[in-house]
Amino acid sequence: MAALLEVLSVTAFSKEKGGNAYRNKLNKTYSFYTEPDNTIQLIGIGNSDLYSGFVPTKLFEDYGYTSQMTGSPYQTPLQSYYYLREILKYQSPEVVMIETDMLYDELPGEQEPEKNALDVLFNYADTADFEAMIADKLPVFTFHDRWKSVINRDTKMRTPNSHGYKYFSAISDVKIEPYMFETDKSEPVHKNRLRQFDMLVELCREHGAQVFFIEMPTTTSWNYERHNAAAEIAKGYGADFIDLNLCVDEMELDLDISFRDKGNHLNYAGACTVTEYLGEYIKNTFDLEDRRKNPDYDFWKDSVKAFAKEMKKEDKRRAEQDEE
Repeated sequence: MAALLEVLSVTAFSKEKGGNAYRNKLNKTYSFYTEPDNTIQLIGIGNSDLYSGFVPTKLFEDYGYTSQMTGSPYQTPLQSYYYLREILKYQSPEVVMIETDMLYDELPGEQEPEKNALDVLFNYADTADFEAMIADKLPVFTFHDRWKSVINRDTKMRTPNSHGYKYFSAISDVKIEPYMFETDKSEPVHKNRLRQFDMLVELCREHGAQVFFIEMPTTTSWNYERHNAAAEIAKGYGADFIDLNLCVDEMELDLDISFRDKGNHLNYAGACTVTEYLGEYIKNTFDLEDRRKNPDYDFWKDSVKAFAKEMKKEDKRRAEQDEE
């Protein structure tokens, strides 16, 4: 059985085929497979806050930089390491932007000590880290729904032009109260998360990519204690840390109308504001080529136009759904 799973994982259910051709819940995460080799200047890596908060097509429109966001719900540093390792087989990014919210995903045994090693094993098997290792070694489990796609003869990813961004234009009806109360306290990061995070950063540096850290605006999973911890970690790497929760006024981001939910994930308008702000930072910090006048990257102009059409189509679909 193990041998069969291994064979399937490198043939019919390979990560390339799963990412390129088949619909699944991670189609945006694996959309980096749709990018032509060695065309991406900036890779973003993180959890759902990242893929909801940064718009690659806007970055190209405004600054001419090519980018790809690679994120998934509750993505951990270990998952991020595996994703980035795969990306680096095909891309040579000059800059990697790492979202820090994933530092605080909970590990088995952090809250309550297990009675024995089997308890640890079974608890660990129910975590994102275990899933990440299985998906890396046996992607058959990630792309098991390929059978449905074959039956439906549907072999086209829905959103390659998003370059990993998850579009959502709706505005959540929410009143955001102040949440970043300054303090000298720092919330500790679990040692395993720190080790995995270090693996991720070192992987970037081994491939010659410059690194900076960000924290997306999020009122539900971030506070000043976590800010202090992340700032100290960034300082240890000699890297910049931009906590966008402290840049709200500077960005002119209206938090009351910038989320698609109750203060956790940005909507499209909020994401565009964040992308504009980070784009200016990237322009002033890294020596990246503006590729808007490079004819070799005209396909990005086509992608920008195609994504604009996809957004309109999605808005129409949601409007019709709301009317039902």
